[in-house]
Amino acid sequence: MRARTARTLRHHEPKRFVFIVSGGRSGSTLTQGLLNALPGTLVRGENSFYILPLFRAYRGTQIFQRKYGKNISEATSAFYGLSEIDLGDFVRSTHGLAVRQLLASADPRAVDVVGFKEVRWENIRPNETEAFFEFFEKVFPGALYVLNERDSEKVVRSGQWLRTDEQTALKALARVRDVQQYLRETRGERTYDTKFEIITGEDDAARDQALTGLAKFVVGSCDEALLARLRAVLKVGHGPFPFGKARRERRKGADGESASHDASGGADQPSTESSVEDAAGRRS
Repeated sequence: MRARTARTLRHHEPKRFVFIVSGGRSGSTLTQGLLNALPGTLVRGENSFYILPLFRAYRGTQIFQRKYGKNISEATSAFYGLSEIDLGDFVRSTHGLAVRQLLASADPRAVDVVGFKEVRWENIRPNETEAFFEFFEKVFPGALYVLNERDSEKVVRSGQWLRTDEQTALKALARVRDVQQYLRETRGERTYDTKFEIITGEDDAARDQALTGLAKFVVGSCDEALLARLRAVLKVGHGPFPFGKARRERRKGADGESASHDASGGADQPSTESSVEDAAGRRS
């Protein structure tokens, strides 16, 4: 299947790339679900941000080559062959690798837009931000960025952040905000802001405006049928534990339900009780 995907990719490259820039527990998996409801769009989940170490390998080699790689042709040199490292080939190879991994078993002919969501953007060091996104957009030309946000004070009181010192968590989230702001300032026409509180709020008009804007940003249009599909996504659980691991545990304690019932996934099914909040408020 992967070999067939690679062969098909030679003739069917994705037309656009889209990425969700978010902190953890901010509703990014819900945003991922919304994007996957769009026609011809495939947005994968977190991948440990493997593009970041690839950037650092590229950048480190680039700096090393500039410093030591000039006029080195003798086999006796400690830097023999350094000048012949093709960084353009590194970028092209990274592009091919990333696109193949994102498509995986999907038919490339059915995918116009591909990308991923990630919650580890704070790992980009401030002094490498500009260089990182220059590399990123060589790998993913014309990348679009969905900047996903949720109130930080609520974020740090949920999920894995509860196991982190609050100031450390707030610092990490602030760094994500810095990255988002950098993208707004340098690539404003290729960014779109989503706010968890709006998408999951009770103001239907504001919610629909946000959903419509998201669809237009990625695929260029949004009719009533597509808007209805996006509304339906909000009723479905998203995240590592859809509708909440903690909520399941509370219910097990209250109802005395068996472990076997929990393993069957029954407590993960949609509920009318705070369904949108639970659907979006996962770790990511």
